[in-house]
Amino acid sequence: MLIAHYYKNRLIPYIFFIFIFPMLSAHAGQLNILFENDGVFATDGNYTNGFSLSWESKPELAKLDSPPENLPKLFWLQDIMRLPIAQNHRQSAWGMKLSQRIWTPNNIRIVTLQSNQRPYAGLFEIESYTADYGSTLAQKNWLAVGVTGVKSKAEYVQTKIHNLIGSIPPLGWEFQVEEQVTVQLAYEIDALLFRSKTHSNNDLNNKQWEVSSYSHLSLGNFNTEASAGLLIKWGTGLHNTFGRLSSHFGHTGNTTQVNSKDNFSIYSRFQLGYRLNDLTIEGELPYESHLDIKHQQAKAVLGMQWTIDNYAISWSLNSYTRAYKSDDKSWYSYGSLSLSCTLF
Repeated sequence: MLIAHYYKNRLIPYIFFIFIFPMLSAHAGQLNILFENDGVFATDGNYTNGFSLSWESKPELAKLDSPPENLPKLFWLQDIMRLPIAQNHRQSAWGMKLSQRIWTPNNIRIVTLQSNQRPYAGLFEIESYTADYGSTLAQKNWLAVGVTGVKSKAEYVQTKIHNLIGSIPPLGWEFQVEEQVTVQLAYEIDALLFRSKTHSNNDLNNKQWEVSSYSHLSLGNFNTEASAGLLIKWGTGLHNTFGRLSSHFGHTGNTTQVNSKDNFSIYSRFQLGYRLNDLTIEGELPYESHLDIKHQQAKAVLGMQWTIDNYAISWSLNSYTRAYKSDDKSWYSYGSLSLSCTLF
């Protein structure tokens, strides 16, 4: 018991050391805080809350056949996994992320188990990633280790937040998805399809619009999913910020340390995918669940991104289809807010 308590107390400092180490070795980068919640739409259920604290290094010019000079050894394996994309030079970056996500049934007032509803579930993750950014092609890959169940602290966080804002307390967390260690590997590539010439007026200089495609693949015991989509974007500095947006949870690309620090864009994303497994639906439970995962998935996003000097803000409204077949609601929505600043 004492040994378990000792290692439990050492776990959090160890996680934060892993998170801080790349930042210290690079001496620069962008710090990002992300909040996601479905309360924007006056609902509370399904994917209900997400939070991430992440850091991405300053993009560095690197040759195609060699890693960036300042890339820590911790990231070498992920750099090797990148695909050779058609550009002689690349702006490369790497980063770390701590995150937590929470899912609940549509009705959180019920104390007893709900075998025909999505179960309570939480996920805490630590993640590393590398990215290649170009003006027309970009690629990113992520490696994450996480835990579900009580150790995800989802019950604690949601209860505290609801108490703080005076919302309905969640009453069924004793029936949450049980503890399991998760390992996830994901990859995404963006390709430009069209970009217009720049135009200027008195209100906004060098504005243009572009259309790009992207594909995302996630492999792991938490979920395995393949998706593809289109991104339509209008604004300024699009060639400098290409590929910074992502369908991957919590990814916030560095836009404060690019060639043009002042950029603004409005965007819309449309995505279709196929999900093979989902631990928040199919995970071990203290009761028998009657849910069948819905494999076909779709998502639509409308958002904006604004960078001024060393600060950036990103905001979006996100809608996605139901996760299990018997759900009587076809679509769910949540809001997303990301705040970023440059570290020196």
